[in-house]
Amino acid sequence: MSDVGLHGTSPLANVFLLLCLVGATLAAPSLAAAGVVLTAMAALAVASGERPLSLLPRLRRLLVFAFVLFLAQALSTRGGTALVTWPVRITDAGMIAGGRMAVRFLTILSASALFVRTTDPDRLSQALVRLGIPYRFGALLVLSLRFVPFFEDELRSVREAQKIRGLAASVRSPRRLLQSARYTFLPVLVSGLYRVDAITISMKTRGFGLYPDRTTARPMHRSPWTILTLFVAALALAAALAIETRGWG
Repeated sequence: MSDVGLHGTSPLANVFLLLCLVGATLAAPSLAAAGVVLTAMAALAVASGERPLSLLPRLRRLLVFAFVLFLAQALSTRGGTALVTWPVRITDAGMIAGGRMAVRFLTILSASALFVRTTDPDRLSQALVRLGIPYRFGALLVLSLRFVPFFEDELRSVREAQKIRGLAASVRSPRRLLQSARYTFLPVLVSGLYRVDAITISMKTRGFGLYPDRTTARPMHRSPWTILTLFVAALALAAALAIETRGWG
């Protein structure tokens, strides 16, 4: 993995960055504050060799859900000047509230995706162990993060196998939805249980958990990107709170 940008930053700095970006998004829901957070994320993503648009996997589905959130807020907010009165009442306050909700949703997902793509689970576990957390919990965190792409690959393989066998994966009716879940969930679950069993046997044969302490083969190294990441995270949080306090958004 490259050590450019957030890839070479301390994992704890990436955690601080994620908390600041999510905290700024929740504490300052204005569109201007969200623009500051999105700009900071895009700059860090480009500096890390990542494409900002790649931070939202399955962009179409996420945009559809964000649009649903927008409509729910726009239709449920009654205050403000009416823009549409028939067949439903839509106000300018509802449009602004819906835009804020949709942007907050996409911003939090983008920040989480940036953290996952740029943070090595092994280094994160090692950093947490250095803080005094037992290495067994660190290993649990690593395994949890490692299983996310595994289940994605297994789900993709199962769907491709279903298409080859002519099994339609339509979910246009509740019955077809339950049928699709049955034919998809069980193979993925069984495959995951096999993988868990193999990992368990591998950890037992290596004596995992036998000693109270555990050494690592990858030393932690300092990177100038760590200071820059902490500065950008604090700056984005402060700017978003300042915009919200002064009412610029």
